[in-house]
Amino acid sequence: DWRTLQIVHRLEPGIDTVYLTVRSRNYDNLDGGTWTAGLLLRDFPSVAHMIKSAGGTIWSPAFQNLNADDVKKAQQLGLKVIPWTVNDPADIDRLIDWGVDGIISDYPDRAREVMHKRGIALPAAVGKH
Repeated sequence: DWRTLQIVHRLEPGIDTVYLTVRSRNYDNLDGGTWTAGLLLRDFPSVAHMIKSAGGTIWSPAFQNLNADDVKKAQQLGLKVIPWTVNDPADIDRLIDWGVDGIISDYPDRAREVMHKRGIALPAAVGKH
């Protein structure tokens, strides 16, 4: 709920905040303004513009709702883009190609494998090896 994030901004403006978005057949948190603290997508050129206007620093969309142009435009606005629930290695690979700033996955081992194959520096592993 973006209203909570706006309270955080008022109390501590320097804290980075992550704005989650999802648009699917069954659920759309950008529709109607309830989830978005009254902001309406129709009043902005893009989701990224709406998040920037709300004070966000990180956009975390459902990865299915994202394309390369969205990533580029959001980053031009100064937002980091970190899509969520990216579990298929092909999707992870494609999102890395698009230049996302991070990836949230239920299977971090898959993300690590894609990163390793691409020669991307890996952080130290945690848990079982």
